[in-house]
Amino acid sequence: MTKAAAHFDAETIALKKAALNEAWNCLSPKLQATMLKSTSLAERILKSATEGERDRERLREAALADLAA
Repeated sequence: MTKAAAHFDAETIALKKAALNEAWNCLSPKLQATMLKSTSLAERILKSATEGERDRERLREAALADLAA
């Protein structure tokens, strides 16, 4: 069974982008060097947003979950 694509309005896209940038800035330079901003963190934010999360701080925390900064 294929999942339906999620569609986000402009406000939600802006929230996800802000959460991604904030999460990235929370990482140590060493950890930033070992991961791709646009994949690891963004995938976690997208998953949370797809599940209905719209709070920027909770999206950021979802991106950082299980990562050592």
